[in-house]
Amino acid sequence: MDLAQLIMMEGPNIGTTYTLEKKNIIGSSERCNIHLDSEKGKKELFALEQRDNIYYLIPLGEPVQVNGQVIHAPRQLLHGDSIKIANMTLLYGESSENAVNVQEDAPNISSRQKYFKDPEAARKNIGQTKHGMQNMGFLVKVSHAITSKMEIKDLLPLLLDIIFDYLPADRGTILLKDPISKKMWPMATKKLKDIEQTEKLMVSRTIIKEVLDTKEGILTQDAMEDGRFSQGLSVASQKIHAAICVPLIGKEEEILGVIHIDTVRSDRYFTEEHLSLVNAIALQASAVIENAILIQQLGEKHRIEQEMATAHHIQQELLPKKNPNFPGLDVYGFMKPAKEIGGDYFDFIVSEDQKKLTVCIGDVSGKGVPAGLVMVMARCFVHPLILSGASTRDILSQVNNFLVEDTRKDMFMSFLMMQWDIATKKFRWTGAGHEHILIYRNKTKKCETIRTGGLVLGMLKNANRLFKEQELVLELGDTILLYTDGVTECIMEPPNKMLELEGLVALVEQYGHLPSKDLCVAILEELKKGMLKVPQFDDITLVGIKYVGE
Repeated sequence: MDLAQLIMMEGPNIGTTYTLEKKNIIGSSERCNIHLDSEKGKKELFALEQRDNIYYLIPLGEPVQVNGQVIHAPRQLLHGDSIKIANMTLLYGESSENAVNVQEDAPNISSRQKYFKDPEAARKNIGQTKHGMQNMGFLVKVSHAITSKMEIKDLLPLLLDIIFDYLPADRGTILLKDPISKKMWPMATKKLKDIEQTEKLMVSRTIIKEVLDTKEGILTQDAMEDGRFSQGLSVASQKIHAAICVPLIGKEEEILGVIHIDTVRSDRYFTEEHLSLVNAIALQASAVIENAILIQQLGEKHRIEQEMATAHHIQQELLPKKNPNFPGLDVYGFMKPAKEIGGDYFDFIVSEDQKKLTVCIGDVSGKGVPAGLVMVMARCFVHPLILSGASTRDILSQVNNFLVEDTRKDMFMSFLMMQWDIATKKFRWTGAGHEHILIYRNKTKKCETIRTGGLVLGMLKNANRLFKEQELVLELGDTILLYTDGVTECIMEPPNKMLELEGLVALVEQYGHLPSKDLCVAILEELKKGMLKVPQFDDITLVGIKYVGE
């Protein structure tokens, strides 16, 4: 693949084209080879690197979106992808011919023509033109040609080739509306070989707006004679003599984009017959483009679904595959994510000498992929620290420092770590802003609540003093229930209100005499009753620990 380009569509220096090298750092620092005036100050914003003839965007810490989605890992770029960061939007293109500048000017509109929604009406109109039969034969060939293309990247260049074969156009572009931003982006361009290739192809914003507003095809003739138009760069520098712009309209009257062609040589001009023909081509092309967009979106949706399913599987593999069979304890836990990827975490880690069991539970702020990534990071930090023999307090202090360094400021995680020692038959535990510990006391048949305290992880570095290790003693038959806020925030049926802490305490007192698994399952069944009317909106995690003695 030839080296690609970025085009500044929004932000400083609109219309500027940046030619990419094999490795590029984009931003405003001294290390950047592509310099942008960013509101972020002197920073490296992102990198673009060519690998095996494919360009990948690599985030460098600042939030960056590709086609409206925030990315956190290297992402392959495709022709026409929109990159948004800070106060800028850039268009990625794989050919220098895609450099298009939308210019403000006021053209002299010579002719308008309504867009025929009915193919039969369009054919009738074409049949009445001077070269009616010839034009209709050409449209049949167009139909056969474009319906053979299933992908946008193949369809749009072919469409321009067809138009150039039949019309005296010097340059042309097809702009499509982005479904997220609703803005028009150039997706294909064409210039004749004897037209200057180094200059940007410029189109009139006024014409495009007029076409979009009226849904009519527009012909401008002798644009240089109009004073308003001649002042625009698109005319002054490119010497546009004539232009045609027609809408691409979907089945539900939704604007898909526009076709724009122009001439820059005085011996070339367009007629109303040309306008009729391009309108007819646009009518045929609209249905094919709409189908191609749908296929592309379905393909992208399928890809995302597959990736999410894979990510879900990986995350599930990181959770305990089985509940530990540990002397003196009956332990059970599960997580029910609200989405494919959850931000809840629980774990059971047995020491190498088999004398200590560490139980962890945590809840990352937010939902979906970002929360899931932080959850995975926390797990990676926790495991080696536990196996090192450090105290629960020291472990959470270190994990907190790691998360402060490696996550966004708006991401944090509540956490609770409890460590059972066979020798002492006690729990040592440290909390980090997590939900209360609930203890079903077998003697009284009542539920005791313990506030965990501490600071959530990822908020403040070097906060060791805010973490405190405490001791918990269980008697035979006592049961600990650990949970995330997805449990207490579930809507119950009845009374159509959140369960909250008081409701969960009541459930523990009702089912606390059961084994740990039965307790957790019974609570989940109660939650499911409410989910029949109000879908689950947060991850649900439950961990039960019953002291059964030797």
